[in-house]
Amino acid sequence: MSILKTILLTGHSGFIGSHLTKSFSNKFNIFGISNKIIPNSEITQIKKDIKNISIKDVPKEIFCIIHLAALTDVDYCNNYPTKTFQTNIFGTQNLLEIARKTNSKFIYLSTSHVFGNPKQIPINENNPKQPTSIYSASKLTGEILCESYSKTYGLDISIARLFSIYGPNSPKHLVTSKIIQQLLKGNIVKLGNTSPKRDFLYIDDVINALKIILKNTKGFNSYNIGSGKSYSIENLCKCLIKISNKNIQLKSKKSLSRTKDISNIVANCSKIKKLGWKPQMKLNDGLKITYDWFETRELSVINAR
Repeated sequence: MSILKTILLTGHSGFIGSHLTKSFSNKFNIFGISNKIIPNSEITQIKKDIKNISIKDVPKEIFCIIHLAALTDVDYCNNYPTKTFQTNIFGTQNLLEIARKTNSKFIYLSTSHVFGNPKQIPINENNPKQPTSIYSASKLTGEILCESYSKTYGLDISIARLFSIYGPNSPKHLVTSKIIQQLLKGNIVKLGNTSPKRDFLYIDDVINALKIILKNTKGFNSYNIGSGKSYSIENLCKCLIKISNKNIQLKSKKSLSRTKDISNIVANCSKIKKLGWKPQMKLNDGLKITYDWFETRELSVINAR
């Protein structure tokens, strides 16, 4: 019986981490680091801040570090810049040091926000990076650290630059989650500017992309991961309203709009597609699965009262 290779996974208890753990745990030995412990989990877990993790805390032999842990709520990050930089930058550098000392692969989860308001669509990996928020600045700095560590120490490091991800267990600050939670609790959905268009990608397609990156890449690489199509927030909301089968009123409130909001984002994913990846989930199907998951959770909470 062969011994499973160890993956050090930061943020294993979060949205992407929970899905990745479920998908990877039968093929790898997962060592999870997060700010909370998942009860009855089959993986090894440690509750510790990523800034304070040391080589003594982790297994001696690590095949790959998949670094998901970060502060990702744009509004929260803008309100707490120091905390954001400490977690997203210094935390990342600390994990890169562990990768250097263990000579492991490293996959860094970044974001399309690093491109800011793009001058050309679709966006490929070489588009200018022009962050417009504290969150995007922190993630771009993490990207620069990754490239520096790869080229200085000869590490295999890949950046997985995600566009607008959605799916079951998605955090409440994501627009899909915001809409669904309002649909489940009332007959009015209040949003900010509904005209911006985003490239939405279902969580399972993200996990499949990470599998391919883990298997195929050497040296330093960055990959855009999106659907290659964009939909307005208004269209997204109308689709979810139809799925809910409710008579819902959509209201756009200026007070809820973000300053410097980006008008349109579409990913050019030709680079990772050359490795054999392509998105499988249709938007309507993925939204239906996501809505049903939130509805089931809401009903279980009500029944538990």
